Amino acid sequence: MIPRLVTFDCAGTLVAVPQGWSMGGFAADCARHVGLCPTEADAAEYQRLYMSRLPEFVEANMSRDPGQRKDYWRRLATDWLASTGQTADALDPMLEAADELGFGANSILFSLYDDVVPCLDALDALGVRASVVSNWDYSLHRVLRMFGIEDRFVTVTASLEEGVEKPDPKLFEITLRRAGFETGETLHVGDDLVDDVQGAVNAGIRPVLLDRSLTHSERPAIRSLLDLPEALGWID
Repeated sequence: MIPRLVTFDCAGTLVAVPQGWSMGGFAADCARHVGLCPTEADAAEYQRLYMSRLPEFVEANMSRDPGQRKDYWRRLATDWLASTGQTADALDPMLEAADELGFGANSILFSLYDDVVPCLDALDALGVRASVVSNWDYSLHRVLRMFGIEDRFVTVTASLEEGVEKPDPKLFEITLRRAGFETGETLHVGDDLVDDVQGAVNAGIRPVLLDRSLTHSERPAIRSLLDLPEALGWID
C-alpha cells in the first residue's frame, strides 16, 4: 500500500554530516578561520563547556526565541575565548565565521545527498506528502532552508524543540498530529536501526531502513532514496 505521508530522518538520510564532528572541533575551525590558533585542548574545552550547558541549550531550543538562542551561543563563545586566553575582539568575527562555515554556500558541516530532490519529486508525482522528524536542534529548519527544500515538507520536527528524541514515539506522534495524518497511512525512512526503525515501530509506523553502505545487509533496506518509490510496493 502506498502511504499518504513519508517522514524522513535528516542526518545521514537527507543531509550528509561529517563523521566524528563535534561542537568543539567546529568552534576551533571557526577560530582558525578568523586567524586564531586554537589547540586540540582548546577544542576539548569548548566541547566541555557546551556539554556542561546542555540544559540551557535545550531551554533555548524549546523557547523558539531566536534572541535567546543567539545569546546562548554568544555567552558560550565569550566564556570559551576567555578560558583559552583569546582576545574578546574575536567574538563577533568568530560568530560570523560560524554562520559562514555552518550555513553558507561552502558549508563544511552539511551537504545535501543527490537523491533527495529526485525522491521528493517522485513522491509528489505519486501524491505522497513528506515531513521531517529528526534528532536535531532548531538549526534543522535553517539547514533545510539552506538547500531550498524546507517548503517541500508538510512539517519539520526537531527533537530539541520538543524536548523528546527518537526512538521515543512521542516525536513521531507530534509530527503526525501537526501534519494531520494517521500512523497507518505513514511510512518513515531513516538510517538508524534504533532511532528510526525501532522508533517508527514504537509509534506504529512502517519503517524503511536507508543503508547507503549496505552495512546492515541482513535487514531489508534501500541503498538510495531513489529506490523509495519502488520500495513503497514491497514494504509490509
